[in-house]
Amino acid sequence: MRRLFAILVAFCLLSVAGCAIKKAPSGEDYYQQAQSNFAHHEYNAAIENYQLVIDKYPFSPYAEDAELKIGLAYYEMKEYAEAIGALDDFQRMHPTSKNLDLVSYYIAMSYYTQIGREDQDQTKTEQALKHFEIIEQRFPEGSFAELARQNANVCREMLARHEMVVGNYYFKRANFRAAESRLAELMQKYPDTPIAPDALFELGQALEKEGKKYSAAQAFAALERHYPDTPYSNKAKAELKKLKQPIDTEEDPLPLVLAETGYGGQQADQDRVVVRQRDATFDESSAAAPPSAPGTPAAPAQPSNQPLAAMAHRSASAYGPDGLPILDRPESPAPTQATGPATLKTIRLSQADPPMSIILDLTGPVAYDKRVQNGSGYSAAIVTLKDVTPDKTLQSHIVFDRSIFRDCDVKTDSQGTTVTMNTVPLADVSVVPLDGPPRLLLTFMPQNQQASN
Repeated sequence: MRRLFAILVAFCLLSVAGCAIKKAPSGEDYYQQAQSNFAHHEYNAAIENYQLVIDKYPFSPYAEDAELKIGLAYYEMKEYAEAIGALDDFQRMHPTSKNLDLVSYYIAMSYYTQIGREDQDQTKTEQALKHFEIIEQRFPEGSFAELARQNANVCREMLARHEMVVGNYYFKRANFRAAESRLAELMQKYPDTPIAPDALFELGQALEKEGKKYSAAQAFAALERHYPDTPYSNKAKAELKKLKQPIDTEEDPLPLVLAETGYGGQQADQDRVVVRQRDATFDESSAAAPPSAPGTPAAPAQPSNQPLAAMAHRSASAYGPDGLPILDRPESPAPTQATGPATLKTIRLSQADPPMSIILDLTGPVAYDKRVQNGSGYSAAIVTLKDVTPDKTLQSHIVFDRSIFRDCDVKTDSQGTTVTMNTVPLADVSVVPLDGPPRLLLTFMPQNQQASN
């Protein structure tokens, strides 16, 4: 009897001990719980459980997806800095993941959803554009490529409108040189945005206000050429009649204008102004927030609306099905060509009447240096063409005696060919490399023209 009692007691103790020992959750358990939390929008709980998968079961088949979902959970909570950090870590730790296009898209969207108005700081817009362009380049056939292209266009338009706001700010305060710089930068970077015709017209006005009548005329001519079906085209025609300046019909005037303005280059810090108040000339609808990304890691549906659509005054005949102006030039700048040995074939005046430019015809793209030497009553524009030899038929001394040009000397040495053009006193000379066929367009700004206004 005692023996039976002892057996029963031992059995009971074992049963109680067995009940007290709980099975530890597996990596799958944590992952499934996190998935459930995520599906029910319990993102903090989801992050905790995904993190448990990573910490306790780093080599489980669920760990990689848990890292990804943490970034997406932060995105859904609108904690964009944390989302960017988590997704950046994922990219670094898993460079061959099949989800890299999705990760890149949500990093881009984390910046994109923070874009403010066009009169505010555009750092987030620049970051968003950078990452959308990465998607277009690395994953052109991926599920997110088309969305990335659309959103990249929105970013470009926002950046263009920001430059327009700053350009307007300077223009209204009669700081026409600063306005010229910002508007030229807009045209150099964002010529395919709906705001470009407006910007080019105002650039022409700024140049005219500075007394650069020839450059202003080229800007208005470029507007007629590239944006013929916009309201600004007729305005440009009227300005051209008023200016009565020669127009070079042989070359595209837009790169000429941009070269003369330095392509909107670096501006002195003291000249830069951060516009913090909204410009009254812009419609309030321009403050519409960009659409948010979809909440699940799948290819999102096409967005039903485009941000900034109300700001784009589009003409159906002037813009293509993608909403961008139809221009007779490539949509994006051509890649930089390698320079190498080339031949200088001819040196000729442009076809404008009177000519204000000289064209150097070449057999290929070249590297060059240019400088201006001023003397008493004359200037010498000197262009050194590196690794270039003159054609055997090219004369070493060419007489122009037309317009502002007197003559030209050609000399060659082991470094290349130097072309010296003797002219009336110059304020500046701009060099524009062109292709199809390769050539350099040299445009001259006489001192008397710069001082005339």
